[in-house]
Amino acid sequence: MTSDGSLALDYRLERLLGVGPDADQLDRWIVTLSVLRADEQEEFDLPVRDPIGHAELYALDPDRHRLLGWDPFEVADAYSADAATYFEELFGPDGLTRDDVREAFELSVDRALIVHDVQVLPAERRRGYGALLAADALLTLAGPGTAVLAHPGPTDPAVVDADDTVRLRHETHNTRFLGALGFTPFRHRRWMLDLALQPNLDVLAERRRRRGSA
Repeated sequence: MTSDGSLALDYRLERLLGVGPDADQLDRWIVTLSVLRADEQEEFDLPVRDPIGHAELYALDPDRHRLLGWDPFEVADAYSADAATYFEELFGPDGLTRDDVREAFELSVDRALIVHDVQVLPAERRRGYGALLAADALLTLAGPGTAVLAHPGPTDPAVVDADDTVRLRHETHNTRFLGALGFTPFRHRRWMLDLALQPNLDVLAERRRRRGSA
């Protein structure tokens, strides 16, 4: 077996189980980063994908929910308490963007993309793969009028349940990671990324191109 070092990104849209087939729900995206390697045992010489990291993001789109006849907040609340909290911070009860949120972004925003988690295998860290994952996902999924937000708190259950020092260390690392992608502080320990600003787009494009050390 040999590895040519090529990378592949796969996008998967997941739906919540137990929700009626006609019910609207948030779009939850799982983006997987894999190393492609040749497998000498493979009859058709197809590359084998070895996953080395993944990102999880979900989208809030009140306009779509309303058009389909669903209450935007109830759709967010059915997904998770975190999604409901993000909704309340960004949108009013009618699903319209709050005035103070509009003022925080260069152009009008009417939907949101939440970066929930970015994970890379320990052996593959410090090579820029986490930034590559996040940058590609944001440039692919965040269309015009999208507010991008994230929270630097740890999502790993082992870290969440750890003592304050461990949690603070992880949150500090995550904050630096978000800052390197162009995120800036927003409110309530949330961080925002304004993709209407060309410098932010340039940063993401550069991070997506990089394959070296983060």
